[in-house]
Amino acid sequence: MNHRITMLRNRLADGPVRSRLLLLLAAGLMLLPVGGLSLWRHVYGFTGDLAPATWVLFFVWFGFPGVFQQWVSIELPFRRRLLLLVSLVLFYVLALGSGPVDPYAYGFQPRLLLLILALWVMLRGRVLPGLTLLLALALAVFGIHGLTSDNLFDYLFDPVLTIVLGISVFRGVMSRRFSSSA
Repeated sequence: MNHRITMLRNRLADGPVRSRLLLLLAAGLMLLPVGGLSLWRHVYGFTGDLAPATWVLFFVWFGFPGVFQQWVSIELPFRRRLLLLVSLVLFYVLALGSGPVDPYAYGFQPRLLLLILALWVMLRGRVLPGLTLLLALALAVFGIHGLTSDNLFDYLFDPVLTIVLGISVFRGVMSRRFSSSA
């Protein structure tokens, strides 16, 4: 019995398990009320509904980190992540009214956007099956109106996904910088 307790204590002290427990603790803290609202509702006021891709990516990231790292290394190399991040930041800057075009408005009547996505699937679908599945999931949820929004862009990405992508690109830049200086 004492051996099992020692094994459990050692496993909980392990890095990945400890970080998952800290994440669960943080998720529990998000339910505590502050000023009449839980912290989660304050975050929801900023982000709205999370995109289906964000839910799937977080599930795979926390549940199967090895599979997630392999998928990212194959389908989302650094340059593709950087291009995606620049595109998303530009999208949000323009959507907030900083330019003459509001790309968010095109998501309400997404016929042209759906045509572009279909062309992307025809050209890149076999090469990038994980991204194609995420796109298919987002379009399926959009088709059944699974979120409160009627805008296709809300089903494809969200601010949380953009922030996580930014952290990933920053970590990639820093790891390249430190590995080249060593």
